[in-house]
Amino acid sequence: MAKYDLTQYIEIANEMVERFGPLRVLQNKLDRAARLEWTRPAGMDAPWMRDFKTTAPFDAIKAGVRVLSGLDEKITIDPYAFTETIQGNLSAAKLKANAWEVSLKWQMDRAARRRAILRQDVTRSALMYDEIVGQVIHLPTQIKAIQKLGGNPNRQQAALRFGDFAILLRNPKSVYTRYSDYMLEAVLYAAVKTPEDIQSFWNNPELGKLIEKGEAAKKWILFDYVDYDCRIVFCYPGDTVQRINPGGTYATDDGKETTAPDAIELMNESWEYDFLPWACVVGGTQLDQSPENSRFPLLYGIIQADQWNNTNIMGTLLMSEAIAEAARPDVAREGIQPDSIEATYGQPGGTWDVPSGHKVTPMPEKGLDPALREAVDRQLGDMARATIPQVLVNAEALPNEPFAGFNQRIQQAMASLVPYKFLAERWFEEAYRLMLYWAKDSNKGIVGYGVSKDSQKTPIAYEILPEDIDKDAIYLTVELQTDVPIDRQQKMATAIQASKELKMPTRDILEMLGDTNPERTIKEWMQEQLELSYLGGTLQQIQADASGALQKAAQEMAQQMVQQIMQQAQAQQGQGGGGEEMGPPPGQGPQPEPFGPPGMEGGVEGGMFNPAEGGTPPAGANPGATFEGQMGVTRTGEPVAG
Repeated sequence: MAKYDLTQYIEIANEMVERFGPLRVLQNKLDRAARLEWTRPAGMDAPWMRDFKTTAPFDAIKAGVRVLSGLDEKITIDPYAFTETIQGNLSAAKLKANAWEVSLKWQMDRAARRRAILRQDVTRSALMYDEIVGQVIHLPTQIKAIQKLGGNPNRQQAALRFGDFAILLRNPKSVYTRYSDYMLEAVLYAAVKTPEDIQSFWNNPELGKLIEKGEAAKKWILFDYVDYDCRIVFCYPGDTVQRINPGGTYATDDGKETTAPDAIELMNESWEYDFLPWACVVGGTQLDQSPENSRFPLLYGIIQADQWNNTNIMGTLLMSEAIAEAARPDVAREGIQPDSIEATYGQPGGTWDVPSGHKVTPMPEKGLDPALREAVDRQLGDMARATIPQVLVNAEALPNEPFAGFNQRIQQAMASLVPYKFLAERWFEEAYRLMLYWAKDSNKGIVGYGVSKDSQKTPIAYEILPEDIDKDAIYLTVELQTDVPIDRQQKMATAIQASKELKMPTRDILEMLGDTNPERTIKEWMQEQLELSYLGGTLQQIQADASGALQKAAQEMAQQMVQQIMQQAQAQQGQGGGGEEMGPPPGQGPQPEPFGPPGMEGGVEGGMFNPAEGGTPPAGANPGATFEGQMGVTRTGEPVAG
């Protein structure tokens, strides 16, 4: 038996649908302008009329999506909320914060790859409606719910290949929200679906019988209401979201009209979580509580001022006038018989055959209506100022404009999109928080993967443990940051200056540069410095060994040369004395050793005068006692002149 009265929640749904009625009218106008759907007003039905549609609304939305969807979201988790920080281990808290950031970002990237347009749709929803709504579905929890209802969870199990989360971004036109002064209180999602789609998910016996008998309408409205008390899901035949009217009529598959049954209840149970599974953010203002006046999308001004409609009307008149008068006569033929004047076009320029007494007078040229043309140009200029700067639409530089000036204009133009950028950042924050909430309540951790920054790109696994998640202490921020060369250069220069002047920690500098895991970067930098230091020491050792070997070889070669010279000198002395070996003169001591010049006794030997051991050369002990002066010959054996 249902715990909550379905009739009560049908009335709640009717009230929410009626309250958002004026906003839906405005949003339909926004959609028509963005899709360039325009029709001429009644009375402009002449056969020569041709529609003129300015593409300004489409160009503005397209340019805004191109600029904002190219920004990569940078998630930052404050480590000071972790218990490790309270215990005094700030390094461990920072490592945990980095692991959380990598895991959440990996799951979001996997969820975005399901349709590959998630980030584009986030920014488009912000620009088009000044509102972003989406469901964050935890697939393991969803599978359990489907199995409980007796459904088939095969599709959800297959979807697990893309991660534990499915991010279903919804069109704000199909979502009805209720806010209090504190937070989001209730969400109603209404979507047109086929009965087969509803039955495949909810497996309802009553709906199944209608489908089997062929009595189910072709289109049904699925109403999914959730607040902090309960979740009520029901469906009703219809093809447009409007007041639910049990007892009304609808067309069956065979075209017959029949009385609509009461709403079919699909789920009616208490909501057991302390959060809603919706990430909803609204821009605009809270000073006006009416939904149609509290949202200011990008095209709000040109729609409310009817600029787009007026521009199209004036452009249609201007262009249609030019088309209607394109075939008007160029000349006036004058005379008694003007039909006798003939034109020949067989040669360049052509000729006129004008009989006597007749003449051909060229008609004055008529340009476009100056007033109408100026009005169209002014309207186009007003629309550009009310939406997005032209430089973001065409990305064209002015003639002879320096690059610095063009970049400055781009940066200033992007400031016009700041409210929608903030809105997208808030939505990503809500989505990431819901991921952590689901992980906590399902007692299933969030796993993410990354790679190291070394040349091997070693894969690294991260996990957010459910017991580490404190819902009351999640300090999470998201920033959409540009990634263009000029911005990276400016960020690098700013980070270097901050490091020098402000003495900021290296971790904060790396985060300023967009590094999502600065702790790992610092650790890898330290490891790299150790490896480089070890490599440098090894190279020095190799160089020292090689230098010692070279010096030893040089000494051996020098000794060999000295011995050769001594032998040559002794041979010359032997030839002068009849070939007999002459000894030292009487009264003189022994000759110097062959390892040094005469006059340099053994007192200059030892490590002090050994260059190989770090000493000075032996000649330094007696600079005047050169080899040539002592030997009387050069090192090549030639005699030295007196």
